[in-house]
Amino acid sequence: MIRVDRRHLVRTLSDIAAQQGIAVQTLLNSGCLYADGAPEPLNAGRTRLYHSEQVDAYLASRPLPDLPTTDADEDLLDRQEAAALRGIEP
Repeated sequence: MIRVDRRHLVRTLSDIAAQQGIAVQTLLNSGCLYADGAPEPLNAGRTRLYHSEQVDAYLASRPLPDLPTTDADEDLLDRQEAAALRGIEP
């Protein structure tokens, strides 16, 4: 879920790769986002989205900050989350 007040903090794999000065495929091949302690994607969809504060902390070898847990009506759901909320398959 993407919290409405934190949309500006969302990063894609392309954003993370650009931050590191590498290609997306190089980022994926490195496996760093699958390592222990790596931030979890914010969504379960095909386009993985990450929280920038967690990515920055991980890349700097700092503990990951907790994500907010307060829901708002304007929060953005991916299709899997929306389907689960309705009790149906995506």
